Amino acid sequence: MARVSVVIPTFNRRQMVGEAVQSVLDQTLNDVEIIVVDDGSTDGTGQFLQERFDQRIKYLNQEKYGRSAARNRGVLSSTSPYILFLDSDDLLLPDGLEVMSRFLDEHLAADVVFADGYYCKERGEIIEPVSRGRPPVDPDRILETLVLQNIISAPHLAMVRRQSLERLGYPFFDEHLYGFEDADVWIRLAEQGNVFRPLDVMVGKYRLHGGGNESSPASPNRPRREQSRVRFKQKIYHASYFQQLSAATRKQFLRDFLLVMLRGKIDSQEAVLNEPQFQSLPAKHRADLLYFVGTENIIENDQVEVGRRQLRRAIALDGTNKKFRLPLFLSYLGQSVLRLILRIRRRAHSLKHGNAYVAPHWRSVT
Repeated sequence: MARVSVVIPTFNRRQMVGEAVQSVLDQTLNDVEIIVVDDGSTDGTGQFLQERFDQRIKYLNQEKYGRSAARNRGVLSSTSPYILFLDSDDLLLPDGLEVMSRFLDEHLAADVVFADGYYCKERGEIIEPVSRGRPPVDPDRILETLVLQNIISAPHLAMVRRQSLERLGYPFFDEHLYGFEDADVWIRLAEQGNVFRPLDVMVGKYRLHGGGNESSPASPNRPRREQSRVRFKQKIYHASYFQQLSAATRKQFLRDFLLVMLRGKIDSQEAVLNEPQFQSLPAKHRADLLYFVGTENIIENDQVEVGRRQLRRAIALDGTNKKFRLPLFLSYLGQSVLRLILRIRRRAHSLKHGNAYVAPHWRSVT
């Protein structure tokens, strides 16, 4: 039995998956099982891999069921106590598997170890550390962190114990998600009480290659990915643990959910604003969220009356806050006046706080 199983899902990336496999074969740790699950490629991936790597890999072929299904099949076909998921367009650094597996050997209480890596160009030229896009992390409050941001960023920057995945239950990856399925796994593991520990070393490269990255804003699959992101956020919002999160985390989560994922979707926003999860927040937080949604609906979505109703609800919850009354008053003077004032305020906030927690391929669209 190998010490580490590396599961690589792939679809029509013949050259890149070959480079990914080679990065595993070049590891300082030799006791590795490589499982490539071909999710219905039509570019000759199977023949290419079998001719180049022969018995050094376990090659599995399936119809195109999606990346989650491919990963699930890879886990079921694996044998090692430690598992790592490597996307077919990413690379491991030569000692990545050794340092992560050694950490788990030496820290028996840890279930998941996550490390650092580099964003790089298609040919491997380094752009910056992945950790530049991470907020401060408290490993003992990992669920609160993961609900707001997938700090692991790429699956191959983490290694998980097989027994932890088995406790999670099959399917390990949600096969109805076409994006954010790895973030979903980490959250579910954290919710079950699995211990996550950070490791301050570089273990891999996250390659950025235009529209080829599923997470890129230029990806042709972005609409499906955005639908998946909404479903992923809805899973969090309706999970049994959500109301046990801190009020600050729930407020921040809902601000992102309402203003980004449900932007312009008035009926969906209203459904969220009327659910028990929202009503359980402190009145001040509810008022703030209604203010954010109301002003956005007035100045960006041309939903003036909806926005005014939401601002009135904010005032009813916290009538002493002039911040809520001013936009309601300005909305009667015209959207352009309110839009100008709020955009100046937002610009000042952006200049003050920047976008350090945004991956490089997303900065131009945030």
